[in-house]
Amino acid sequence: MMGQVPRPRLFLIDSYGFIFRAYHARARTGAPPMRTSTGLSTEAVFIFTNMLRKLAKTYKPEYIAAVFESLGPTLREQEFAEYKANRAEAPPDLGEQIPYVRRVIEALRIPILQYKGFEADDVIGTISRLAEEAGFDVVIVSSDKDMLQLVNDHVFMLDPAKDDTWYDPAQVEQFMGVKPAQVADLLALKGDSIDNIPGAPGIGDKGAKDLIERFGSVEAALDGAAEVDRKMYRDSLQNNRERILLSKRLATIEIQVPIEFSIDAVKAQEPDQAALKQVYKELEFHSHLRELGPGEDTRARDYQVLNSAEDIDRWLGEIPAAAPVAVAVAKSGEGEFPLDTVGLAAKTGEARAVPLALIAGLRSFLENADRPKIGCDVKSALLAFSKLGIEARGFKHDIMLYAFLLDADPGGCTLNELSHRRMDLRLGAAPEQHADYALELYGALSREVDSRGLRELYETIELPLARVLARIESNGIRIDRHELKRLSDLMETEISRLTTEIHQVAGKPFNISSPQQLGRVLFEDLKLPAPVKYGKGKTISTAADVLEELAPEHEIVRKVLEYRQLCKLKGTYVDALPELMDASTGRVHTSFTQTGATTGRLSSSNPNLQNIPIRTELGREIRAAFIPRPGWKLVVADYSQIELRLLAHMSHDAVLVEAFRNGEDIHTRTAAEVMGVPPLMVTPDDRRKAKAVNFGIVYGISPFGLSQQLGISRGEAEIYIRSYFERYTGVKRFIEATIAEVRRTGVTRTLLGRERPIPEMNSRNPTARGFAERTAVNSPLQGTAADLIKLAMVRIDGRLETENYKAAMLLQVHDELVFEAPPEETKKLTEMVKHEMEQVYQLAVPLVSDVGVGENWRDAK
Repeated sequence: MMGQVPRPRLFLIDSYGFIFRAYHARARTGAPPMRTSTGLSTEAVFIFTNMLRKLAKTYKPEYIAAVFESLGPTLREQEFAEYKANRAEAPPDLGEQIPYVRRVIEALRIPILQYKGFEADDVIGTISRLAEEAGFDVVIVSSDKDMLQLVNDHVFMLDPAKDDTWYDPAQVEQFMGVKPAQVADLLALKGDSIDNIPGAPGIGDKGAKDLIERFGSVEAALDGAAEVDRKMYRDSLQNNRERILLSKRLATIEIQVPIEFSIDAVKAQEPDQAALKQVYKELEFHSHLRELGPGEDTRARDYQVLNSAEDIDRWLGEIPAAAPVAVAVAKSGEGEFPLDTVGLAAKTGEARAVPLALIAGLRSFLENADRPKIGCDVKSALLAFSKLGIEARGFKHDIMLYAFLLDADPGGCTLNELSHRRMDLRLGAAPEQHADYALELYGALSREVDSRGLRELYETIELPLARVLARIESNGIRIDRHELKRLSDLMETEISRLTTEIHQVAGKPFNISSPQQLGRVLFEDLKLPAPVKYGKGKTISTAADVLEELAPEHEIVRKVLEYRQLCKLKGTYVDALPELMDASTGRVHTSFTQTGATTGRLSSSNPNLQNIPIRTELGREIRAAFIPRPGWKLVVADYSQIELRLLAHMSHDAVLVEAFRNGEDIHTRTAAEVMGVPPLMVTPDDRRKAKAVNFGIVYGISPFGLSQQLGISRGEAEIYIRSYFERYTGVKRFIEATIAEVRRTGVTRTLLGRERPIPEMNSRNPTARGFAERTAVNSPLQGTAADLIKLAMVRIDGRLETENYKAAMLLQVHDELVFEAPPEETKKLTEMVKHEMEQVYQLAVPLVSDVGVGENWRDAK
């Protein structure tokens, strides 16, 4: 017997329904808003687009359409004016996204169906009937339970919001407790607050299901109301017949509305790649753009290999000495030396490759500081050539740094991204193409840096810092493997002890590192108060912030947090550091990134030394494993309260300025000011609270945040913050003026001119706008602090070189610099470093650098 021929499938997308539910579901998670650099909201478009992409990839629809609501009044609204009256107006930041949703749909060549006077539900219901009668299976893509009444043996519902839950008749009955044909009856009795369907007063979900199970339909229940035992239900049915029948009419999806529909018109088509690329660009969906792929470079290109030293000399000799030459040192933007070739370009469209075997022919050119060169990530280029014994000089242009100064976008300044975003071209693997594209990008980026007034920042800080960082990375820092092994053993013992104690409290063994198992133990077995916050898969979240809120009252939670910290420190640092050590140098060579943080701060990786905790004993113990070369000392210099000093300078607040100029303890002074007591009467606890307020103000802390941090009531936190601003009026004026200026310009600026766009400043979403305002206040402070320590590094490095120090700079971590020096140089180095850090920029208050000397990083603090 031959198998049955599968029916073709039509997918009908409940567009508005999905958009609204997706938008509000994401808002409830507290996820940060999505905005373009111009401030356009994009969350709903992004979620909807992802749904369409997943639908296409997973189900490959043969027929598909997106159904939208009528723009005018509908039949239900004419019958019942209050229908859907409970629905709030669409938030402005959602409304502005709808045209972009439609443009994405149109670019994907998905037909849009919209009929005047008819709701999307009724259009979907009618088309489902027509398609089924024409021999099709229908898949309704929706999160609206009303749609479940349409499900039958050939009509299904797919809910993308529930991990693509698929509803057939059996699934509907399991989920709703009634058959698909009874869904409208159920809604008619229990009502629907979303659509403002009144329902039967006093009859809820369970009662409605019981009545439907007994009578089969609303009409039968009304006719048999006298037989209902429960008085409340009986009275409701007998006294509200018209209301309940109206509710059923409102809840019933029409399947006979008079619309024109042709199945051929909804046959799936290939997307309009050009239109899709354009809308993705406007929405700044860079990951989607990458998948589409940039265009191929069809322009005529002259790429050749220089196969001899004579060829190299001849080619270089034809280039004017003052003309910049782009030099590429990576195959894919990710690799490092040794490579097969080096790419060179001096004229757009013409590039040459030099085999590594002939690298000696480039030495004089590369080491000539008077021959200007262009790179993309100059620091990495310097390190790469250094490994080949070449001290490259003359790199005057770094297009990665140019792009970062212009956009402050850590993800948008690699050569691959710049080729894609600014040239709409695909970057291949050939270094000569890398050089060619870098040269082409250089002109526009360099001019933009000049026109934006960023040249001085580039030339005095960012470019010279690239050479400093290359030297620091090459230096590396020595680690004490024996100390790390001792720490590892100690931590393993502590982890084992905590595991036993946690299991004892739980009453059973379980995987403490599993969020799901931990959540079940804490919130189901031990009945701890469960938070509203959910993690992936709808499991109750066991994130750090959730557990920290429970920790004061529950010993097992404190032990879990301690267990997590031990496991993280052990895995990330104590056990990992020896594996990261370079066997040839016996040192760890962390990688620094100038473009890793929007504020301008440096970041590090392999290992990330920025995240070693310094306020815990274990964090300090890990620092003890960082040591100098034998017989030398470590010198550690750290800016003292630099962001608060910058706040005093920028705000011109008289109290802050006076306190710093007098060398007072600023936290004691704040406690005295806020509490109205003499400094001598300030207790350690008062000072602790004042410290939280001081630093919290810099980061825009809310009364709720401060109350959580200090373990005080929200009212008390509000009093602290209000009292602070009453005493520090200059700070209040600075915050208000900064927010107003950034709202006007859309960017923040540091004292040295670094810019950071804040597109959300004028968002109509209060959450997004509040976050933007806090960022606007903090960025100039944090960014200036980053600029100043970078400038200090450049100046200190210059003196180390010109004054022939044996000492070397090894690390930069936040506001801290680490050096190693022979004993005879420590005093001189300490004085020089302190002077350069404190005199790097003239502020209204003194900059202070605390410098220490020790046998390891911990003891030098």
